Amino acid sequence: MSRKVVLGFALFAAAFFLGVVWFHPWLALAVLFCSHMLMLFPTLVANCQWWGPVVRRFETPRPEVWLTIDDGPNAHTSAVLDLLARFEAKATFFVIGKHAQEFPNALDKIRAAGHEIGNHTCTHPSGTFWAFSSARMASEIDRFSIASRFFRAPAGLKNWLLHPLLAKRGMDLIGWTVRGLDTVSSDSAAVVERIRRKLQPGAIVLLHDGEREFYRQCLEQTLIALTNEGYRCVLPTPEQLRPRGGGK
Repeated sequence: MSRKVVLGFALFAAAFFLGVVWFHPWLALAVLFCSHMLMLFPTLVANCQWWGPVVRRFETPRPEVWLTIDDGPNAHTSAVLDLLARFEAKATFFVIGKHAQEFPNALDKIRAAGHEIGNHTCTHPSGTFWAFSSARMASEIDRFSIASRFFRAPAGLKNWLLHPLLAKRGMDLIGWTVRGLDTVSSDSAAVVERIRRKLQPGAIVLLHDGEREFYRQCLEQTLIALTNEGYRCVLPTPEQLRPRGGGK
């Protein structure tokens, strides 16, 4: 399925509805309903690629993963950097703009330690970003003024307007292969096991940086598990990224 097909069917359904509703109202409503469902599915299903490419893994023959850490920085980001250094792990921090403004030195420390920065919007409107207009999406991207080639939508949800905005900015939309669900879990062992079960060369792993000590426990235990499984956390090159492929 492609964005052209989904948008084309939506236009067809609207025209069909207007032309048929007076004669066959239930048929007209059924076709319109189907078009709405086709629009909602790629919007509300994280990692769905119907609207455009979502990087969900990277190419490598070696036991390597891409560790991505969302929602920082905060007062405890230095502790996260210490953990990564201890395991000689590299990561991409998808930071929230308003947090970066509150902790302006954190981004310098992240880069100085050899990690990358990704754009995770300015205010992280996780419940509404998927419904934003093009102008509001652009504002969320651009108000975070740190240059980055990577963008991750809040909760991974996006609409058909996002990809053209990212293309104009030379940015890739980054999803994940496996997320630990550390924001909704209270069991760090379950978080690690969820990640361990889906380990594969080139997997993108999603964890979080937050005020709770629990997040750092999950990160430390994940790094231990990765080490025990023989995996390294690396930063993939642009040539290694796979916009199409990998798991949903």
